[in-house]
Amino acid sequence: MLSNSASTLLRKLSQKKFRKEYGLFIVEGKKGVQEALDNADVELIIVEESAIDSDMGIIISYADKTNIPVERANKKEADSIKQTETFPGVMAVVGMNETSLDDMMEADTILLLDRVNDPGNLGTIIRTADWFGVNDIILSEESVDPYNEKVVRSTMGSIFRTHIYQSEYIVETVEFLKKNGYSIVTLDMEGRDIRDLPKKGKQAFLFGSESHGISDTLRALADESYTISGNGNAESLNLAMSVGITLYQHSQ
Repeated sequence: MLSNSASTLLRKLSQKKFRKEYGLFIVEGKKGVQEALDNADVELIIVEESAIDSDMGIIISYADKTNIPVERANKKEADSIKQTETFPGVMAVVGMNETSLDDMMEADTILLLDRVNDPGNLGTIIRTADWFGVNDIILSEESVDPYNEKVVRSTMGSIFRTHIYQSEYIVETVEFLKKNGYSIVTLDMEGRDIRDLPKKGKQAFLFGSESHGISDTLRALADESYTISGNGNAESLNLAMSVGITLYQHSQ
């Protein structure tokens, strides 16, 4: 039976203000929970009794050995705390990997995201950055919460290998990066061909949301701009796709 304290905590963590206050967020599903156990501080695991199988047994056994509390929920309790249409059998309460701006200054490559408010897009960007070994991401103050359940799910575990800094004033953050030797790189229809992108020094790649783009104030701070040329008739590329192409070119 699920304890009242666990049930209350899980309901609170569905809200951004409590995630921020407690420094905790929720991960669902076997893969997500296993990634959390391998890469983060897990505070609590909840399993649905009827869903326990051999894979779940491995998770429970590991939790027991490492003194992580495990609570069991019946079907009704699982339905009351689920974040998706169907409860995936297991969820975990995980500590955020909080990062300061100073902690990022050793990174060669940083992603800057301005007003990215689509959870699926952000999750895919985090996963894509992880694929290319870019583990430092800065979000503007108007971006979606990276610990939103849809974002976390879309990262497929990559959020645990990523340092995320949520800026309170992105213009000052970009100015700080420039003072610390970073070249600010944007995508622009009038920019140079992305295939000419050099891999040099410390670079921060700045992307805006699909609906708003990059603010004029931030665009004025850019040092270089590039464009991704196409041969078809589509009006534009999906934001996550643009990030992927840019990071691929940067990795060559």
